[in-house]
Amino acid sequence: MLMKQMCFSCLFRQGVEAAWLLTDDSQKREAIIRASGRLMAEADFQRTPPELGRELHSAIREILHDPDPYLKIKRQMNAITNSIKPLLRERIRSAPDPLETAIRYAIAGNIIDFSTFDSISEAEIVKTVEKAANQPIIGLDTAKFKSELRKPENKTLLYVCDNCGEIVWDSLLIEELGKFVSVTAAVRGSAVVNDAILSDAEYAGLPALCRVITTGSDVPGAPEAMVSEEFREIFMDSDLVIAKGQGNFETMQPAKRSILHLFMVKCPVIAQLVQLPKGTLVGQILPEA
Repeated sequence: MLMKQMCFSCLFRQGVEAAWLLTDDSQKREAIIRASGRLMAEADFQRTPPELGRELHSAIREILHDPDPYLKIKRQMNAITNSIKPLLRERIRSAPDPLETAIRYAIAGNIIDFSTFDSISEAEIVKTVEKAANQPIIGLDTAKFKSELRKPENKTLLYVCDNCGEIVWDSLLIEELGKFVSVTAAVRGSAVVNDAILSDAEYAGLPALCRVITTGSDVPGAPEAMVSEEFREIFMDSDLVIAKGQGNFETMQPAKRSILHLFMVKCPVIAQLVQLPKGTLVGQILPEA
């Protein structure tokens, strides 16, 4: 998805909010805001929003002299979701359709995104989880997807992760998927905003469930031109692919193969693109281009 006019104001807002969230130094705040303005003024419309987001957050890290300025927030989000994980696991195990329930909670976790919300409380996360328990997943036929998982020719699945916090609940879905296929999970190659990296995958327990790799990039998405050769090969060789979150949705289309995108609609641009209101849980299988 290429840049839309509204994306510029959103990314600039991210820069301003980061300036106030991440530092008390007035000079550094001003430097972040000015850098954000320059990037927006010079940005190319023929790029995806996450690619420009990569440049914005690279500039923020450089100004703050901090390779992972969201680290404290990321740890807090992981801890919150981890505290709720036993409850969700029990609900999944006792559900009539454990796979569908695990998908619901994995998508609900997608609310934890500091590129679209400047702060998210524990109460808001719990409220979203409760709502997700009875909310439809638009576009996904779970029975049909389960039949795909059961096909003898489908032996491997690549699961492209998104944010911290939600990766803890991704592990619950990966547990269910692992009953059908061999899963490889991919996280970002290095820190960007609150996206999950290898240390977050380890915290969520993914290495005990599946193979874990990185995209080889610090883009908050997975654009083909900016991922590693290892990721590219596994992406093409896997029998099935699931991509979590808006950043992956924005950067992985059009694709050379079909992808099941799981995300919550969190911004007006995506809402207009998929013709669904904000807050909708989406499970959309997009065919190869």
